[in-house]
Amino acid sequence: MKSFLTRHSLSVGLVLMFLVTWTIELSNAGVLPFKVPFVVALTVGWAFIFISLLMTWLTLGKGEMARLFMRFFLWRVGWRWHLVALLLLPALQLASILLTSWLTGAPVDYSHPMIREVAPIDAPLLALLVPWMLFEMLTNGEEMGWRGYVLPRLQARHSALVASLVVGVIWGLWHLPKFLGSGMNSERSLAWFIVAHLALAILYTWLYNSTRGSLLLVTLFHASGNTAGMFLPVSFAVAGGVMQNLLIVLIILAAIIVTVATGPARLSRVEEKQVQE
Repeated sequence: MKSFLTRHSLSVGLVLMFLVTWTIELSNAGVLPFKVPFVVALTVGWAFIFISLLMTWLTLGKGEMARLFMRFFLWRVGWRWHLVALLLLPALQLASILLTSWLTGAPVDYSHPMIREVAPIDAPLLALLVPWMLFEMLTNGEEMGWRGYVLPRLQARHSALVASLVVGVIWGLWHLPKFLGSGMNSERSLAWFIVAHLALAILYTWLYNSTRGSLLLVTLFHASGNTAGMFLPVSFAVAGGVMQNLLIVLIILAAIIVTVATGPARLSRVEEKQVQE
């Protein structure tokens, strides 16, 4: 059994991740005839952590499992990378909002961001910002799966760019159950959504490889992007999908710049790509 799991660790790990998380997501979407408890749905990302650690333990031993987990605490990577993780995705979102306003002539309404609907608490937005960011970081375990488990195994066989694109397709398709429910805007195209995740995966790999495989930094990157989507008025000009399309174009441009500047082999000028045999 160990020999089989070792030879097929990538595919088995992915099957388990999809099986567990899609069961929860499809339940939430009303596709399955049962509902999972709310707290389980809230922490669906923790399944990535559990499965990644379990598969690493079964195939590589407790030592490698512990080293994988400790990547969540790898923070001494240089202050510039902390700024990238914290500010890059919010900056791209803000740029798309301002460009949309300029192109459409629609004024930006900053008074009612999505966070007011999700957490209708009578408090200043700045008072909610840090708690929401912490909530995002603590409940979202996806990065253990995509970057901590899947990406290094792909990078052991392919260039960082190719590995990123494969992760991007898998990562994008993983969101399919959200399109079946009410979680995703009905105007959003799944194909366009996957294109966005191809470009995003390149940026994540760049950050991950450049920080010696810091799961803390890519989790912060993920949380900052999600948080910006909650606090910035990203839905003020959704009609026709102008803003979403502009945002994806900006992400693609950023991914192209990163690839040209760092090279497709490693997607990093400061560190070797992170691999796991």
